[in-house]
Amino acid sequence: MNLRSRIVLAITAVFAAVSLLAGWLMLTRAEKSLQNAFDRAVQTRAGWLLSQVSVDPVVLPLPTESEQMLVTYQTYGRWRELFRSPGFPAASGIGRDANRHPRSYRSKTVQNSSLQLSNGQLNLTLAVPDASLIQDIERLRWVFGLGWFVGLILAFLGGYAVAGWLLKPIQAIVNQASKITNTTTIEPLDLPATQDELYQLTNTLNQMLARIRESAELQQNFFGAAAHELRTPLAVMKTGLEVTLDSGQVDGRTAPFLLGQLDEVRRLTRLLDEFLTLSRPDKTSQSLRIESVDLATLINQCLSQLAGAATDYEVSTRFDEPDFAIQPISTDGVKLAHVVLNLVENAIKYAVPNSVVVVQLSGETVPMIRVQNQTVCETGPVLDLMQPYFRANPFKDGHGLGLWISHQLTTLLGGELHLEWQGFIFVSTLVLPQEVRSGQPIKS
Repeated sequence: MNLRSRIVLAITAVFAAVSLLAGWLMLTRAEKSLQNAFDRAVQTRAGWLLSQVSVDPVVLPLPTESEQMLVTYQTYGRWRELFRSPGFPAASGIGRDANRHPRSYRSKTVQNSSLQLSNGQLNLTLAVPDASLIQDIERLRWVFGLGWFVGLILAFLGGYAVAGWLLKPIQAIVNQASKITNTTTIEPLDLPATQDELYQLTNTLNQMLARIRESAELQQNFFGAAAHELRTPLAVMKTGLEVTLDSGQVDGRTAPFLLGQLDEVRRLTRLLDEFLTLSRPDKTSQSLRIESVDLATLINQCLSQLAGAATDYEVSTRFDEPDFAIQPISTDGVKLAHVVLNLVENAIKYAVPNSVVVVQLSGETVPMIRVQNQTVCETGPVLDLMQPYFRANPFKDGHGLGLWISHQLTTLLGGELHLEWQGFIFVSTLVLPQEVRSGQPIKS
């Protein structure tokens, strides 16, 4: 339930409670007023009938067909009933009309004054059907209920409109903030004209956004500066190792060690290039060096680069080429090579020893690269694997960024990366477009 709905429900609930309480009090007073007016009319009628009563001789006025009357006379301590209408109501107020049908009555009793009769006392009780009173009360309750229900609907509609008006500035802030897609597009939010709580909230959000942008810029500058600073010593180490290996003066026992070190230097260089790519603020507008790439050739080159790593982890690799020719695609070959190297390297590191890492190339219209390896665990959290620094097996070596970097670079190339882990088999599927259309390509 959103905030607007909660505000509307709160306004409606408060209105319903207050209006119901106030309406109930007013309805009670109105019903009491109707009853008092009815009783006064009955008492006035009874007083007039009593004024027409005479004891000596006995003269009694007759009530109407709907009225019931009881006249008693007291003299010298004795009561005598002078008249009682048939079906006169009992103490409960229920009597019978002329047709002997049960009917509800309201009654009033009046007494004579000393001027009318000095040596005795006359009491006249007049009972009048209260059907009209009950009908008026029911009509009043129905009008109140209908008015309360209509008022509740109006309160709901009014609360909805008021809540929308109150939340309009907040919605404007949400709309402006939703346009922030990365740290380079962080702009201050528009401050409201009124110096109220909303102004303080917007000002606080602007301060928070400024701190986020500053922190992101510092982080990006750090990654870029660190990568650039490390490229020079790595280039020197790489050149030195290559010169040493090509000199022909390295014995058979030292050469494998130096080759392993050269592979590690190349891997670190590749990681630095990936850091430089991903540390740029807006990856969607980065320049891509588009070229025609033969996928089979690229996969064979990647497997050759990772041959040493496969030997170290005691696994073997196999490339299953398709029976038909896969047409070259237009993409950034360097970044695509980074993705394939990361996927194969991840498969090698987490594969069961003495197993085979299989790389398959398929797809005539949509090229797909499928990397499969056998794992120790039956299944695992594939979605978490594309998060930075998440490692499925903490006892395995790895920098914890491979699949995350692969996912970022794949998105940059306009492709899709799907992971599946079932039945002790981990599969990475890379779906590539025939031609990269995102970014600002630079033809090589």
